[in-house]
Amino acid sequence: MAQNTPLNGLNAWLKHRLVANYWSLPLVAVVAAPLVAAIALWMDQSFAAAWLDQRGWSPVATADTAQEIAGISVGISAAFISLYFSITLIVLTLATGNLGVRLIDRWLDKGLVRLSMSGLAFSLVYSLVVLARIDGDAALADTPLLALSGIILVQIVNVAMLGAALHDLGRTMFVDRSIAHIGKEAGSIALPIVGRDAFTGEFGFTLTAPREGYVEGIDLDRIRHLLGDDGMHVRFCAPPGEHVLEGETLAMFEREPKNVAKIQRAIAIGDYRSSAQSTVFQVRLLVEVATRAMSPGINDFYTALACVDRITCAMAGQSESWVDDSAMPAYATHHRFEVPEQDFKGLFDHPLDALRQSAAGYPAVTIRMIEKVDRLLVRLDAHDRPVQLSAYLRRKMRELAEHATARAEFPRDADDIRAAFARLDDHHPHLEAAA
Repeated sequence: MAQNTPLNGLNAWLKHRLVANYWSLPLVAVVAAPLVAAIALWMDQSFAAAWLDQRGWSPVATADTAQEIAGISVGISAAFISLYFSITLIVLTLATGNLGVRLIDRWLDKGLVRLSMSGLAFSLVYSLVVLARIDGDAALADTPLLALSGIILVQIVNVAMLGAALHDLGRTMFVDRSIAHIGKEAGSIALPIVGRDAFTGEFGFTLTAPREGYVEGIDLDRIRHLLGDDGMHVRFCAPPGEHVLEGETLAMFEREPKNVAKIQRAIAIGDYRSSAQSTVFQVRLLVEVATRAMSPGINDFYTALACVDRITCAMAGQSESWVDDSAMPAYATHHRFEVPEQDFKGLFDHPLDALRQSAAGYPAVTIRMIEKVDRLLVRLDAHDRPVQLSAYLRRKMRELAEHATARAEFPRDADDIRAAFARLDDHHPHLEAAA
């Protein structure tokens, strides 16, 4: 599925693009099938066919039957590929049309789907090669019995895999599974962050984007290795998920490094937002699914509630990455690397604003969000998280309550929203003074 950490550099991003699709593994299967068939046919010609015939272990009674079985296997494999590919396209089209096109990036990375398509492709090509080598009028001992046994075995495995894969593909439409996985991944800290005093000196070199696109990931450890013992301060101005224009600043260095070209390759830039960007993409994807679910054309507020629950869980998991406004977020393993906008506020500030704008017209979603944050604040207090973090979340909930109250069309809805926020304040009276 999706990445738990951002991709490290251009090479890792290219590898991810090569693997996370529906064609790379089937292509490997198509290439491997003739090789496996050639080995099986050679073994049949050398000893295997005669050995199986002598012991009465032949899977068929005549060479003509073997030819028919191989031909039937080709037809079955072609039919299975057409069926499975068609169902896959239909399911993904319906699901992404209703719940967000960017979910398809996760489903393209589903291992079971890719493995099933690879098995079907392997079976088709393997059966074709073996069929071409079967003479229906030959003696049974001269028939490729081992290769034919392989056809039967592959078809058995394919039928079993197809049933499991179709079940898994059908479950894809149950978006709560994807929401749960996204929320779990969004709560995992991808980049350890600490707060440090910001570098106050002059930056002597600016690394700019070679082209426009989205920052997919930054290989901080690779850059640290390239800088060696230089010990210079670096500020990474474009976090993963950020869209940059050609020539915009990616990073600022205290002085010009020696390996500028290699450092450039450690910052991958892609054409679109994807799961390779890790937490920032997952948080925004939860908001996107919730927003789409609350749109008039879909009006599925239960999905929106599920997204709200998972966003709260993600905030709980990311609470360790909070950095006060007076400090600069820095890479925990190398404090000279400053990573602004990659702390808690950088991850959730804009997504929470987007959620407020879309949820303001849905009192049930607004109240659920306020109640979940109320419970989250209890947990944060229990784990001695900074009071500034709790005050920040209270401010976000106040803005949500005010916006939703202004949008409420029924007085009772406005009263319920005010009551939910009042309960939050009653449970955490110290936050109002800290705000």
